[in-house]
Amino acid sequence: MKIRVSLIGGSGFIGGEVLRLLLGHPQVELVSVTANESAGRRVDEIQPNLRGFTDLAFARHEQAKEADATLLSLPHGETARYVPAKGRVLDLSGDHRIGHPGWTAGIPELHRDAIARATRVACAGCFATAAILSIVPLSSRGLVAGRVIVDGKTGSSGSGAKPKDSTLHAFRATSLFGYGMFSHRHQPEIEQAAGVPVLFQPHSTPLVRGVFTTSYVSLKEEAHSAALLELYRETYSAAPFVRLQEGSPNVNWTKGSNFVDIGVQAQDGTVVVFAALDNLVKGGAGQALQCMNLMFGFEETAGLNLAPANP
Repeated sequence: MKIRVSLIGGSGFIGGEVLRLLLGHPQVELVSVTANESAGRRVDEIQPNLRGFTDLAFARHEQAKEADATLLSLPHGETARYVPAKGRVLDLSGDHRIGHPGWTAGIPELHRDAIARATRVACAGCFATAAILSIVPLSSRGLVAGRVIVDGKTGSSGSGAKPKDSTLHAFRATSLFGYGMFSHRHQPEIEQAAGVPVLFQPHSTPLVRGVFTTSYVSLKEEAHSAALLELYRETYSAAPFVRLQEGSPNVNWTKGSNFVDIGVQAQDGTVVVFAALDNLVKGGAGQALQCMNLMFGFEETAGLNLAPANP
C-alpha cells in the first residue's frame, strides 16, 4: 500500500528534511511540494542534497494536490489558511498545538493510540519534545514537587533558513546567549503535556543541528538513579526512538536521526534529566513522519530507521 502525500512548505530546513524522509519512505508517493517564493523552480535547485531523488518542481501553496496526507511545514501563524478539507493533515508549526479542538497532540511516545485515530495532528516542537519526554515519566506518577526548571540549548538551524542578524556565521560561531525569557512559545506546550508548572529558559549555541535540554526536578520522595532509570525504561518500553542511558547524552549521537537520547541522574530528592535530539528530525520532520505512520497503520519506524551520523 502506498499513500499520496503533499508537502506544503518545502523550501526551509525542516521542509527539506521532510522531503528527504518522504522520498525514502517505502509507502509514500510524493505528489506535490510547494513554496511560494520558489514556485516553478526544481526542488533540487533549492534543496541540492536531493539531486537525483526527485524531478518535482515547487508549486504555490494553493496549488498543492489533493492527497491522503498533507504535511504543513510553514512559518508559525501561516498554517490555518492552507489546511485542506480532505485527507489527514499534520501541522509541523505551532499553530494548532494549544487550545485547538479537533487537533491531536503529536508526540507518538505519549499519544500513540490517539494519533492512530486522528485526522488532524499538531506535531510537537523540538524543545517541547525533549522537555516533555524528560518530565512525563515523573509527573504522570505524581512524583514531582513544585516547578520544574528546564534549561534548553539549540543550534542555528532552529531559527529557520531565512537569514537573520543572529544567524550570521560571524555572530553565531562563537556565541552563547539566552533569549525568550518567561515568554517562549514552547513553555505552555511543555506545561500542557507535562501537567506541572515549568520554567523554561532557552539558549542559542554555536551548534547547527541539535537541541539539548536539562530538566531539574524536585521529587516528593527521595529516589535513586537506578530506580528512576528503570521507571523511564518502563514508560518508554514500546518507544522505538527513545534511547536511555546513565549520565549525559550528546547531540552529536542523534544527528540526522529520529532518536531522542535521555539520561537520568538523582541525588537527595533532586533529579537531573538530560535529553538530546536533532531539532530538524525528531524535533520536526521525523516526528511528523512517525505520526503519519501511526495514522495510516504503517510500521512506526517506516522511513525513519536511520542511524545517527558521527561526527
